[in-house]
Order: sequence, then structure tokens, then C-alpha cells
Amino acid sequence: MDQQYIIPLIALGLFSTLGYFRGRKKNRWISGWISREAEEVFKPRDTDYVNFGGTIGYNFVYKLAKPYREAKGTFTLLPRQSVLYMPISLLINRYDKYFLQLYADGKLAGEGHIVSQSYLSRARNAVAGFDGLNRETVSRDGKTFVLLWDRGGMDEKLRKLLEKIRNPEHLRHFCCYADNKNFFLHLRPVKDRFGETLESVLSGLKPFFLKGGSPDGPGNEKAD
Repeated sequence: MDQQYIIPLIALGLFSTLGYFRGRKKNRWISGWISREAEEVFKPRDTDYVNFGGTIGYNFVYKLAKPYREAKGTFTLLPRQSVLYMPISLLINRYDKYFLQLYADGKLAGEGHIVSQSYLSRARNAVAGFDGLNRETVSRDGKTFVLLWDRGGMDEKLRKLLEKIRNPEHLRHFCCYADNKNFFLHLRPVKDRFGETLESVLSGLKPFFLKGGSPDGPGNEKAD
């Protein structure tokens, strides 16, 4: 091999190796504070994390006290350990992602969504009966959101929740589904803001329970 290529190849190899270890360390650190901040909010009775893709992310399950049964979801991280693929991933995926399904132990009032305007096209593909839902566009702290709902009263609950959410710029999609007594949340996790955003969402969910459908028990203080 021509010597003019040897030094650049060695340099590239060293750069990739160093980037791998630094990126892996950073992703482990991010995974740590995501799980820690989430657990401080939910205070689960039991937790289970399953790693996938090395340092790419985790699936998790939390066993909860009433008025919830269980929280499960996924957080996925940018491939910081791959310095060559990272620029491509930034263009495609753009940021770390946190997905949560929160299962209630009581009946919910209906179906409702808060969707960031920039995420609307993706939500359209994910939400069954999207075009049949009522719709309103609202602004909060300079960000535009679309509210979607299926029955009277849900729009007001969505507006109040959006006003309550801290760091709304990190919210991509919130859902309330009455059929399966389930809340869904898609956030962009940002350190030292992620936990307070989760807490603000959780504290605003009580109005979505039907009267008598939000049982007494540990965790109800979060919904006041």
C-alpha cells in the first residue's frame, strides 16, 4: 500500500476508536439520568430494563401504584459511539427519544392528542381515524401544537394540560385513549428538564379520568 494512505488510515482508525469509547460512555451516562429522573417521578414498585443495541437504548417496564397499573416504553439514543454514522443519524433521527405508555387503573374520558406541529405528519400515520377527529391549533411559548379529540369536553382538558406542561418545546406527542385506558407520551429527553416535564404531565392527568374512575391510592397526589 502506498505510504501516503497509511497515516490517514491510522488516524481514521484512532479517531473512530476514541469516538467509540467516548460515545459509548456518554450514552451510558444519558441512559442513567433518563432512568433516574423517570423513577423519581413515577416511584415504581418494581422496574425492569432490557438493553438493546449495546448503548442505543432500553425497553423498560415499571409496576406502579394506583391510579396507574404499569408504565412501559422505550428510550432510544443517537449512535454516539459511531462517529462515522453519527452525522447521518443526526439528519435522520435528529435527537434522543423517549416513548411511554402509561396504563390507568380507571376509566378515561375519551380520546385526545396534543401534537407538536412539526410532528403532525408522523402522528397522522400513527393515529387511527386521524382525519375524523376534531382539531384546533394552539400556541404555547412560541411553539405551535395541534389538539385532536373525539368528544365534547376533551378539548378543554387538552388545553389545560398543555398550559401545565413544563418545557413544552420537548413535547412531540401526548395521547389519551379511553378504549384501552392508556396514556402515551413522546418526549425529547433533555437533562435536568426531562424529569420536571414528566412530572408536569403526570400531575395534569387527573381530569382525564371519568368521575369515580380515578381510584384512591398511592400516586393520586401526583394527579392533583
